[in-house]
Amino acid sequence: MPALHLPPAPGAATRRAIMSARRKRWDVRPLAPAEFVQATGLSPLLAGLLYQRDQRDPATITSFFAADMKTGLHDPLLMRGMPEASARIAQAVQSGEPMAVYGDFDTDGVTAVTLLVQAMTAMGGNIRPYIPHRTREGYGLNNDAIHQLAKEGVRLLITVDCGISNLVEVAEANSLGLDVIVTDHHHPPAELPAAFAIVNPKQDGCAYPYKHLVGVGIAYKLVHALVKRGLSLGSVRGRDLLDVVALGTVADMGPLTGENRVLVKAGLDAIHSTTRPGLKALIEVAGLTRSAISASDIGYTLAPRINAAGRLDDAVRAYQLLLTDDDATAERLARELNQTNRERQDLTKEVQAAAKAQAEAAGTQRGRIVVIAGEAFAAGVVGLVAGKLVEEWGRPVLLLEQGASESRGSARSVPGFSIIDALTGCKELFVRFGGHAAAAGFTIANANIPLLEAHLLAVAERQLTDEMLQPAITIDAPVKLDELDWDLLADLKRLEPFGQANPQPTLMSAGVQVVDARPRGAEGQHLRLMLRDGGGVHEAIAFRLGHLADALHRHPRIDVAYTFDDDVWNGEHRLQLKVKDFRRA
Repeated sequence: MPALHLPPAPGAATRRAIMSARRKRWDVRPLAPAEFVQATGLSPLLAGLLYQRDQRDPATITSFFAADMKTGLHDPLLMRGMPEASARIAQAVQSGEPMAVYGDFDTDGVTAVTLLVQAMTAMGGNIRPYIPHRTREGYGLNNDAIHQLAKEGVRLLITVDCGISNLVEVAEANSLGLDVIVTDHHHPPAELPAAFAIVNPKQDGCAYPYKHLVGVGIAYKLVHALVKRGLSLGSVRGRDLLDVVALGTVADMGPLTGENRVLVKAGLDAIHSTTRPGLKALIEVAGLTRSAISASDIGYTLAPRINAAGRLDDAVRAYQLLLTDDDATAERLARELNQTNRERQDLTKEVQAAAKAQAEAAGTQRGRIVVIAGEAFAAGVVGLVAGKLVEEWGRPVLLLEQGASESRGSARSVPGFSIIDALTGCKELFVRFGGHAAAAGFTIANANIPLLEAHLLAVAERQLTDEMLQPAITIDAPVKLDELDWDLLADLKRLEPFGQANPQPTLMSAGVQVVDARPRGAEGQHLRLMLRDGGGVHEAIAFRLGHLADALHRHPRIDVAYTFDDDVWNGEHRLQLKVKDFRRA
């Protein structure tokens, strides 16, 4: 959210409102060396953006632009545990042995379960899905589910997007005669479960070149390994699986580099022509155009609707949506998920307001790490709220739904501070936990919450610098407004798909004149700007800053940071700046 949020006022107060943007640090990235720009033969802007993204030799630049499925993917059998896992699964498929795929309840887990059930069913396998209920069962494997699956005759249990921390539960499955294959992408603990095979490119000794696949990406590589072993997908084409790979990878914020970039780019193409009834229905109910779906549309529009099922109800509904072949069922489920997402949005706002009020009443929001626990903080949205509070306060936040004896929580961090490392330092306090540098989830006994907070505050005092706690915007390149045209936009679009580790470039124009500033939106909450820098006038939109229209009329000379894109209105394409922040020039 942009830093300017003070109400408009005359005189000194108005000047303070404009100057308040300086609270957010602007980090302008250095330009690429002139010899690099010349060697690429590209525009200085595009060459500089490639240089910043570590695409610095002809081969990597060609590969980056191509993102080719034929040349951009690695042999899945290079992944530690994959030869053993694929051989065991191939044996089970060929013999008709009962299998279950056990996934997480978020979009990554749901899409990974969808992919494996679809692929292994096409191969002739006897496989069933299991997605735990967030409220009743919690994250990861649980013994009740394992006993139920064993009772139903399952003999091979495959996890996706979970399992790497489930030492006790895997041991329980082994005692019941189940073989367990763990496929996971989360940070491996020091002690790994005694599974038949573990497939996780982050584990020690794994020679797989790309370490950043998410759960559904690893599931896709598992299917690739099975095909290499001679199993046939029958009428299912490989591209028929890529739509869910793109959904899960973007939703789980997998970095859009290397293989993820290849898979998501191909997955977006698959979405544009998907015949999957549930995905078509979801796109329609969300008000999107299927042929123009972008990674941003997945992250901000489609994934929240898929996630909403697991957050407020049962993630099985999202799985059913993605696998149904019936149009009427797809339309019904899509409408239900759309409504559930609206309810999720309302609940998120309520919990955010309550958590913020509780922290500010106690003054804990000024600590280097903020831990907030409450009985009314619904577990399904604590991660979302923690993320929003991190944006507002600029420091790591842990939010917990407090139960009678145990609490379930989510943690979100700031760049440079690994929350999973901090939690691992007090692992004995948790019933279970898992995650990665930026985000984590956990279950903890209520008696241990004060000990957790004390540990984290001590770690933060040593490791969290003042600079890390100051919100910042990274400026990719300074440009003049007069340089913004369709050709420049075409250069920027060559970098798509945008996402984690390959963000849409943020540009900056200095000393521009605000020709006009008017509130927009049903409640005047947004700000429409007309900006000029010597030549023509450019239109810009600043979300949630409608209250600053009057202030900008009084002080119309600003520096502005923004993304540059085309906007479609009534079928007409036009260039538009989307303002991320501004400050008095």
